[in-house]
Amino acid sequence: MEEYCGIDPNLPEVEIVYELLKASKNESRKLRDLLQQAFIIKGLPLDDHQRMAAVHTEIILDHRFISMGQGNWGLKEWNQEKIVRRTVSRAGTHAYPFRRRSLLEEIEDEEKNSSEKNDDFNYIDEEEWEE
Repeated sequence: MEEYCGIDPNLPEVEIVYELLKASKNESRKLRDLLQQAFIIKGLPLDDHQRMAAVHTEIILDHRFISMGQGNWGLKEWNQEKIVRRTVSRAGTHAYPFRRRSLLEEIEDEEKNSSEKNDDFNYIDEEEWEE
């Protein structure tokens, strides 16, 4: 099979994903897209879910890769400042992954609602209670 984007198809899938990320010029990419592209380069069927899961596990365990949140992955060798800045610009005002942001918003809403309920509560003086 011919080389795709200068990547040798004889490399292991994880190495192909690494090369694809290096070629992306410090831009994180969806892991699903990376895996599919690696399988296409190797000429493997895209419906081989067991093999795709195994490669996914290898990527998680490989110290060179870092999860950027929302299914995006990058390389640890990239400048950490760039990683945080890109995450902030894509995610909004917080550099938190989507799930963490939604949990924080939920907690903040609960705290706001509970403080509003406490404002409506009529406190009874101790003297009134004893009567």
